[in-house]
Amino acid sequence: MKNLETKNLRIRKFKIEDVKDVYENLATEKELADSLDYNVHRNIEETKKILFSYIKEYEMGEFVWAIEEKQSNIVIGMIKAQEMSRENKCCKIKFEVGAKWRKSNYMEEALKRVLNYLLDEEEFNIVISNFYDGNEEITKKKEDILKNVGMTKEACLRNRKINLESGKSENKIVYSITKEEIA
Repeated sequence: MKNLETKNLRIRKFKIEDVKDVYENLATEKELADSLDYNVHRNIEETKKILFSYIKEYEMGEFVWAIEEKQSNIVIGMIKAQEMSRENKCCKIKFEVGAKWRKSNYMEEALKRVLNYLLDEEEFNIVISNFYDGNEEITKKKEDILKNVGMTKEACLRNRKINLESGKSENKIVYSITKEEIA
């Protein structure tokens, strides 16, 4: 995994010094947690443990990037490549950006750069992204982002998760992009 850059962003490995930004901008946002299927962090110590796990994952060849806004030097989001299969040349990505930056195009800017890296330099043939649709606003924003970076909606897997708070079923939405489709 290498650090990447765009006009407005540094897409880099997490550092333990990022804990305050991650806690304030990502880890405590309920809508993101529901969409990506993780628990909201109750305190900054939980966030610190997650950052330590990301740092440990680098040693095992895992790809987890912090998205840092160049202008402010604040971590505003993250992208994680997971379930990477070199044999099948595919991986999944999940991503999030803090609420303050959702109306910017920063997520698209970061995601385009990471997709190019994964498909061109890491030589994956397909990259997949999936998430749950329990929050209509987050679902629309994620779908817009994925479409804007050239990904195609492959499936809506119905009733794949029960939201423990609402008791309602949520669908799993699946998007992908292949090496041939990358612009």
